[in-house]
Amino acid sequence: QIDKLRAMYNVNVFSPMLLTKYAIRNMLLHHTQGSIIHISSISVHTGYKGLSMYASSKGALEAFSKDTAREWGQLGIRSNVVVPGFMETAMSSSLTEEQKDRIYKRTSLKQATDVRSVAETVAFLLSKKACSITGQNIFVDNGTI
Repeated sequence: QIDKLRAMYNVNVFSPMLLTKYAIRNMLLHHTQGSIIHISSISVHTGYKGLSMYASSKGALEAFSKDTAREWGQLGIRSNVVVPGFMETAMSSSLTEEQKDRIYKRTSLKQATDVRSVAETVAFLLSKKACSITGQNIFVDNGTI
């Protein structure tokens, strides 16, 4: 069990941390400003049975992103997290329709989060239009309650 947890943290926490380190190093070397976006999960903020370890890894990533924004903001480096709700992905493909419906009922819109909406939010945060947004968790979750 601990090996599975280590593997999950390698993917969800340590890899984004290292990628962020190298991205910031490159920005500093070339004197550029920029935006770093991390992808979390609504499971960090709303409990789902069987996802506590996954949620803990995404929660660690959220904390890292907020502190990255604080540490590097004065140099024009922004860091934000997009927090998607439940989406139809390969990860959720093993759930039954009944299980998915129970999840949808926990949202204001009563449906899966649109993948395109998540992608468009990431694109916005990467743009100059979001130049004053940093250190934030941006929820794209159909109003999960």
